[in-house]
Formats: sequence, C-alpha cells, structure tokens
Amino acid sequence: MEYTKKEMGNYNLYFVKTNKFKTIHVSFNFGKERTKEDEVYGVILFKVLLNGTNDYPDLDDLCRKRMSIYNPSVRMGSETTGLDRIIYLDTVFADEKYTEKGMNRESIEFALSHIYNPLVKDGAFEEKSFELAKHDYIERMKRIKDDPDRYCKERVWEEMDIYPNGEFDIDGCIKFAEKLSSKDLYEYYQTLFTENSLDIFVVGNTDEDKITDIIDNAIKGDFKKSRKEHYINRDANELKVITETSDTEQSKLAIGLRYEDLTDFERKYVSLVYNNILGGGWTSKLNRVVREENSLCYYVYATRRIPFGVSFIFAGIDASNYDKTIDLIKEQMKNMESFISEEELQRVKDVYYNALVSIEDSQSSILNNVMGMVFDDTDSISDRRKNMEKVTLDDVKRVAEKVKMEVIYLLEGGQGNGKENL
Repeated sequence: MEYTKKEMGNYNLYFVKTNKFKTIHVSFNFGKERTKEDEVYGVILFKVLLNGTNDYPDLDDLCRKRMSIYNPSVRMGSETTGLDRIIYLDTVFADEKYTEKGMNRESIEFALSHIYNPLVKDGAFEEKSFELAKHDYIERMKRIKDDPDRYCKERVWEEMDIYPNGEFDIDGCIKFAEKLSSKDLYEYYQTLFTENSLDIFVVGNTDEDKITDIIDNAIKGDFKKSRKEHYINRDANELKVITETSDTEQSKLAIGLRYEDLTDFERKYVSLVYNNILGGGWTSKLNRVVREENSLCYYVYATRRIPFGVSFIFAGIDASNYDKTIDLIKEQMKNMESFISEEELQRVKDVYYNALVSIEDSQSSILNNVMGMVFDDTDSISDRRKNMEKVTLDDVKRVAEKVKMEVIYLLEGGQGNGKENL
C-alpha cells in the first residue's frame, strides 16, 4: 500500500488513497523518547482527555454531539515503539460524500477538541475527571496481580530489563500514580505540543488538499522533528531463573529469549519464521512435542517483540513438570539449529502471505501497515512478500544460533487437573 507524505513545517501528514471504504480514518500520533514515567502519565492522560472537553463537559454531552455529526468514533491510547512512546488520537467518520457537506471538517475538529480543548481549571485538569481516571489506572494495575497470566507476562518483561532508561514495576507504577496530582498531569499534557513530534495519517478516498487545509488550520504546537525507529539491540545477559508462588492450581511459565547480532533481513523476516516454527501455533515444535507428545503443559506458545530484539515462550504447567518442560523446550530450541523441514518453512510462509492479502481489507490494518513503514522501517507489502520468499532453511538455522535464553520465570501454583485449558 503506497502513501504520500506532506511535510507541514513542524509536523508530517501522510495520505493513503483507497476507494474501498465509505469512511475516513485519521490518526494523530504524538511521539518522543520514552521515560519510565510516560507509562503512567500516558494512560491516565488519555482517559482524562476522553472524559470531556470544555465544549462538552461530560460523556452525555460528548455522546449528543457525536450523534449530531453522524457518530464519528474517537479513540485514544498510549503505546511504545522501540525506544519511543506515542500518544495517539484516532477518529473514524463517514466521508461527507455520504452524509452532508462540511461533516469532514466537523468530525476532525470534534476529535481534536479532546486534545486542544480539555476540561481545565486554574492550571489543572478538572478534579473529578482526573481522580476517576487515576483511580481506574491504579485499580487496573492492582488487578494484574490477580491475573496469573498477565502477571507472569509483566514479570518476565521486567526481568528482561528491556529499556535503557529503566521502567517501573507494577508497584512502582501504582506508587507513582498515587502521588500524581491533576496539576502534574496538566503540566505533562502541555509537553505534547513542545517536546513531541506529530505524525498524522489519513486513510480513505479523500481530497488531499481539502483534508490538508482542515487539519492545518486546526493543528497548533511547536513540534519536534520526528524520530525514526530505534531498535533495541544488545547481547543477552547471563541466564536468570526466578520463582514466585501463587495460590492458583496451574503454574505459569515464561521464558525470555534474546536475539543477538541480527542483520536487518534476519530481524524483519527470518526471526519471524524462527518464532513461528518454534512456537507459533498448533503445528509448532513446542506445541507438538511438549504439549501433545509428552503432555507436559496445558498450552505453550511463543510470541515475538522484534523492536526490542526479544521473544517470549509462555506455558501453563503443573509445578511437578517444570524440569521436564524446561529440558524439552531447550531441546527444541537446539533442534531449530539443525532439524527443521521445508514443510515447516512453507507453512509459515503461507500464513504470512495470507496475512499480507488481508491487510487491505480494513482501514485500521492499512493504517497500521503504513505506520509500521514510517515508524518501524517495515517494508511495503510487495517487498515483504518478495523478501519472505527469499528466506531459506539455512537462514532460520543461523538465527537459531543467535537466540539466547535470558530469563526463566515460574509463577508456581499447585497441581492442576489439566482440563481447564485443554
């Protein structure tokens, strides 16, 4: 999917032209290098901003306004890409070709009112809205400890020590949020327009000049130059083994893997094949050998976070099967250096090709694809297909030699009956 880029002084505007949809999808992305405080600030901030604006001070007012302009969706969130943190504002609305003239402008301005016209009084966010968002965040973080799967994933991520600038653990996030005031958050909010870059993406059958005029008249801020993707690459630390106890029946196992010295081609394509052959589905080596043939776990799978140069293996096991499970996982990782088949390779490629075809079926998939090209240096759809075709068994075996086990984390429960997750 091709896109055009307009450099608008201190921000960038990207257009993807497609006539497959009757809606227009616009995404505003404020980005800067991540600090550990951003995780807390970002989540609470977008909750506050979505709760109301000066023009529409509560959710009922917002709802009535949305309905009067054909109900555009407005969504905000905070996420990381490599070393950067992005706060985004997304809106999807009916193209005015199918409603009435002027609705494109009204829809965009309505979405941006959440950013530019928040509920503020005396240099701070409206207290009720702030306290509600803060409470929701703190309670959500507390609930992580009550969710063994989520807690296990959070803990192995912490132990991998991903970010150079460090990060809060769960308790650290809670403590930081508890001390946060509405004035603190408002001061952070103001940095969106002074310390961040701004990249805006538009997907639809649009008149680029008209949409450019609408957006440029609405955007205000002294934005920084956009940062390109920053992969996190470093050697694996010495293996750490951590065990914590839980009152759940089933034990949760998480293993952190680090890729070392990958080439660009290996990072984008070969590591994907490696991860999927190892643990990417029902036909993967881990599921076939560890779960089906040896009945050592209720589930097992691998997932890749390539901007950070890591993969994770997750499994639900009985505590008594811990040693056998670890031994078999290590065995299958070793086998990836020698014993993989053309059939396994082609199966992963076929799934990948099907995923590429489906990208153009939705605006959000098109948007994510183009954002990946801009922020994460991913290739175009056609180049991705061509490059995946080049991946060989020898390529996968070489990457297998570059994967190191860095963390083994066990959240140890009791003896499960093995049925609830089969």
